[in-house]
Amino acid sequence: MKWIEAIFHVIVANLVPLWGFTQQSWSPGTTLALYWLQTLIGIPLLAILVIFHRRITRKAGHYAGTMTIRDSSTGGVTTKKTTFLSTFLLMSIPFTLAHGVFLFVLLGLIWKNSAGAIDGADLRSGAMLTLQLMTLGFAMDLVGLKSRSFHWIELRAGTVLQRTFVVHLAIVFGMGLAALTGLDAAAFFAVFIGLKVLMDILAELPEWNPKEAPAWLVRAMNRIGDKKEDFADVWRRERAEQHTSAELAERTLE
Repeated sequence: MKWIEAIFHVIVANLVPLWGFTQQSWSPGTTLALYWLQTLIGIPLLAILVIFHRRITRKAGHYAGTMTIRDSSTGGVTTKKTTFLSTFLLMSIPFTLAHGVFLFVLLGLIWKNSAGAIDGADLRSGAMLTLQLMTLGFAMDLVGLKSRSFHWIELRAGTVLQRTFVVHLAIVFGMGLAALTGLDAAAFFAVFIGLKVLMDILAELPEWNPKEAPAWLVRAMNRIGDKKEDFADVWRRERAEQHTSAELAERTLE
C-alpha cells in the first residue's frame, strides 16, 4: 500500500506538466507557471489535511513546536509555542508568494512576447487537470487518516516544501539566467523536469537513517570534524535523540 501511495503522489506531482511539455509542446513558461500553481494548490490542501489529522489523532507532534522571538528595541528574547501547521504555513506561504511575484516579472514582462512565454489556454487546461488530480490525491490521503502517524503527515508536508525549494531554484537560477543571457530555455527546462521527477521519487523512498554510522563516513568526519569526540558516538546520540523526539510526537494527547 505504501508503494502504491508513493507512486501515485509522484504521478500527481509530475504527470500534467510532463505530459504538457513533452506531448503538447507547452512552453517552458507555461509549464513552470503550472508547477507554481501546484504548490499554490497544495498548500491549502495540505493545511486542511493537517487540521483533520490533528483533530482525529490528537498527536502530540502537532503542538510540540517553539519559536524564538527577539525584540529589536529592547534586545529581549521570548519563546512562543507554535503548532506544526503554523510552522508549515510560515515556511511555505512567503516563499510561494515571492515566487509568484518573480514569475510575474519574468514571464509577464521579460518573456511576454518570447517563445517561452505563458500560453493562457494551455495554462488553464493544465491547471484544471492538476486541480482534479490533486483533489483525488487529497481524497486518497483522507482514507484511513485516523491510523496515520504524525511522521506520515510530516512527510506529506515535506514534499510540498521540497517542491517549493526545487521550483525556487528553477525560477531564480535557471529560468532567470536563461531570460537574461538568451540561453535555450526549453533545453534547460527539460533537464529541470528530469531532476524534478527524480527528487520527487527520492522523497517518497524510505528514509536512510541507520542506527550506526557507516565506517567510511566515520573516518571522513573524524578527519575533518571535532577531534574531541568520535563521530560514531555523535551519530548514536543524535539518532537516540531523534528516536525519543519521534516517540514523543506520536503520543496521543488526552
